Amino acid sequence: MAIADTKSATDLVEAAPRNGRAVSAAFWRVVGEALPDALIVFDDTGLILAVNAAATATFRFTEDELTRHPITLILPVGAGIERLIGDGSVESPSPVEIQCADKAGLPVVAEVAVAAADAGLGDGRVWIAVFRALSARKAADALLIEVEERLASITANLPGVVFQRVMSRDGRITYPFFTAGVRQVFGFAPEDMRVTAEGCLDVIHWADRADHLAAIRESGLSLSACTEEFRAISKDGEVRWLRGTSRPHALPNGDLLWDGVLIDVTDRKRAEQTLQMIMDHAADSIITIDVAGRIESVNAAVEKLFGYAAAEIVGESVSALMPEPYRSQHDNYVARYLDTGEGKIIGQGPRELVGRRRDGSVFALELATSEVRLEGRRVFIGIGRDITKRKETEAALRETEQRLRNIASNLPGIVFQRVLRPDGLLEYPYVSDGSRDVLGIEPAAIEADGSLFLGALAPEIRDSFLSTLRRSARTLEPIEEDLRVITRAGQIRWLRGRSRPRLLPNGSVAWEGVMLDVSERRAAEEQLTFLAYYDPLTQVGNRALFLERFTAACDRMTATSPPLAVLSLGIDRFSIINTTMGHAVGDKVLTAVADRLKSCLGDGDTIARAGGDRFLMLLTGLADEHEIMITVEQILVRIQDPMPIQGEDFEVTASIGISVLPGDGKDGETLVKNADAALLRAKTSGPGTFQRFTQEMNEGAVKTLSLQHRLRRALDQEEFVPFFQPQVDLVDGRIVGMEALVRWMSPEGMVSPAEFIPIAEEYGLIDGICEQVLRASCQLVQDWQNEGLPVVPVAVNISGRQFHQPRRLVHTLETVLSESGLAPQLLELELTESSAMRDPDTAISVVRMLTGMGLGCSIDDFGTGYSSLSVLKRFPIQKLKIDRSFVMDITNDPNDAAIVTAIVAMAHALRLKVVAEGVEEISHLEFLRGLGCDTMQGYLFSRPVPAADMRTMLAEGRRLKIPT
Repeated sequence: MAIADTKSATDLVEAAPRNGRAVSAAFWRVVGEALPDALIVFDDTGLILAVNAAATATFRFTEDELTRHPITLILPVGAGIERLIGDGSVESPSPVEIQCADKAGLPVVAEVAVAAADAGLGDGRVWIAVFRALSARKAADALLIEVEERLASITANLPGVVFQRVMSRDGRITYPFFTAGVRQVFGFAPEDMRVTAEGCLDVIHWADRADHLAAIRESGLSLSACTEEFRAISKDGEVRWLRGTSRPHALPNGDLLWDGVLIDVTDRKRAEQTLQMIMDHAADSIITIDVAGRIESVNAAVEKLFGYAAAEIVGESVSALMPEPYRSQHDNYVARYLDTGEGKIIGQGPRELVGRRRDGSVFALELATSEVRLEGRRVFIGIGRDITKRKETEAALRETEQRLRNIASNLPGIVFQRVLRPDGLLEYPYVSDGSRDVLGIEPAAIEADGSLFLGALAPEIRDSFLSTLRRSARTLEPIEEDLRVITRAGQIRWLRGRSRPRLLPNGSVAWEGVMLDVSERRAAEEQLTFLAYYDPLTQVGNRALFLERFTAACDRMTATSPPLAVLSLGIDRFSIINTTMGHAVGDKVLTAVADRLKSCLGDGDTIARAGGDRFLMLLTGLADEHEIMITVEQILVRIQDPMPIQGEDFEVTASIGISVLPGDGKDGETLVKNADAALLRAKTSGPGTFQRFTQEMNEGAVKTLSLQHRLRRALDQEEFVPFFQPQVDLVDGRIVGMEALVRWMSPEGMVSPAEFIPIAEEYGLIDGICEQVLRASCQLVQDWQNEGLPVVPVAVNISGRQFHQPRRLVHTLETVLSESGLAPQLLELELTESSAMRDPDTAISVVRMLTGMGLGCSIDDFGTGYSSLSVLKRFPIQKLKIDRSFVMDITNDPNDAAIVTAIVAMAHALRLKVVAEGVEEISHLEFLRGLGCDTMQGYLFSRPVPAADMRTMLAEGRRLKIPT
């Protein structure tokens, strides 16, 4: 055994030879090499002769710094050698504790044992001193005290109980020791802890007692650790969870003693329960997985998502919840992660996979897997969710994004994002492809250099555009843009848009919006603006512009200003021009008249077309009414000058009505209305005349307006009824037909057709009146036929408006015939000669359509129009009706007699029947019979009579007495 293994410095010193026994070199070598304590050999003078390695380490001197130097180097200041050797006795030394010092002067407390020995190194004796540093031992003692104090503190502050349990050889269980923690945990003092007769602590919950006792007895049989886990009821009735371990060992008397610790894990248990509750109610699926990839636990969401009960999948590989190839890939990922710590799934955030349900169906799965260390074990937690709807939403979003891009690409304009930076620089981070079509600039070019868009703006709006942007950036209010741009090709285009600003984190302001290409719309708006104030045919103003100009002229008037004259001018017999020459020529005449009128205007005067052939003129700056009349006469003369149109000279005349401010009205509408009334009076006076408005004219206009309103009400009340005038055969006097003539049976009394028909034609009411008469006539004739009366065809007049709307006319006729049940052969339609000859080709086509329906057609008032024989012979009609104006003076006026004779001869030559209207005297009858006229109609036989009287005539078979 080496010297270094001895127990103390004293033992080592005593082991050294003394009293003349030489210290062998081997002894010093063994001591020097093996001794862990500092060993110093010195002589009687205190000179150090030898040291071991531990001495140099303890005192931090080198061997050379100690040997051949006095030992007082390591002794306290002022201490001499006698501190070590005392009186020099060589008896067995007693260890002393002294404070030495190291090279740095730091204290070294050591236990020193000194003994004299034969040096074997020369003459005299030597002293052997062994220094055992007490610093480590004192540190150990201090540590022990600290540990004991800490253990006591831990025991006192332990959230639980340290206890001892004893099971005697007869099986009785007692608890001889509890720490004070029972008071904190259970609310009882240690001495108040009771044990049941079965040996169970009385505080243990009754439901856990049996399992706890079983665990104790099993531990006692096997002498293995006992797992302590149970619920306890504290003194105040609170349920607490405790968990711990106790270890048994046998006592000499055969009893078993368990030393154990119970930790209060109530908070942890509640947290676990809360966590479990959270997991069970979590929307996401949560799975814990061991290093082998087996499922350790799942929450309720997993069961719902995958369709497995927890018991079915716990212990199974998590890859079973995935279809191939994800299953194999997942196993490979986990294996590689365990081997290398690298992986594509674990710790890399959510990853999109495919999940497989119990029924084999698959779904989009997002899985985030992370690793945790749990009580030294590696556990993986997977959080998954069904992202089917999200994927559908993403797909829909992508589709919507693509759709929006397509829309942006197809929009007639530019979709943009505009950013104004704090330094004032304008950028366009996004511009749609529309910039290429609208501006001729590639989107990428504008995105790279926003000044290109500014450069495309018309120069006069660039500054205002930037000012508007800056104001919007300050106020964060939306802006509406109406921009005039110039394309690369030099074209002018208009962009219109609206965008709302938003402040970006870096202080920039961004606008997202659309600027539509409204160039065509702008042109249309300008055209609409033009149409709102100008007549597109003549390029002069319209009524709206005229009234605006009139109002402006009135605003400029003062008390001494000359009067203002409003002229209403109408072209005489303009309808004849349209009928005979066509509307194209009529339009050229209107344009020429407008040009003539413009040449008559002075400064401040205005001309406008009010519609049709009517123009309005505002004359200003004329001194008085006399000068106004002179100017009007000059205008009429100027219009009468021939107008070259399509190589021909046209001579037209015009009539003018005049009203003057302030005498004839205070506002434009009144003055125009009064001038119109004067124009109507002028037209009745003959072409090329003018009339100054009078109050009597206004009364006539009021009467006309009142009559118009009454006509509309009469149509609604069906006050228009047919009167019938028989048509008589001039051979035997029989009634062979009848004409239905309209009568207005007003509640105020019958109104003359001469009074209301012109108004009805002027205001477009004649069509409705004709339809009412048509329906009533057809129904009456059918009723008479149903009664068995001898019936004859009824002739009904149709207006020119009806005739020139053939589809509506045919539809009306078909409806009336169907509703009344009347045979088409009993209905004859009369159209005026002027209506038929207005557009002969169309008229012929319409008449053929009507005769194709089985209806008869005749031309009424023949001789008053401009019929051409070449056209007339093409008409598929059956009758001509000679106008009463020729018949009334047939026996007195040779011209009328000649005209009637020619008409009858011509009609018979064309195999047409002739009906003479207005026959009132026997002489008329005899003349017509002499010509061979077929039928007459007039007062000589009967006036127009109500339906009841006409029925009587038919029932009686009344005839005209023909002179023999």
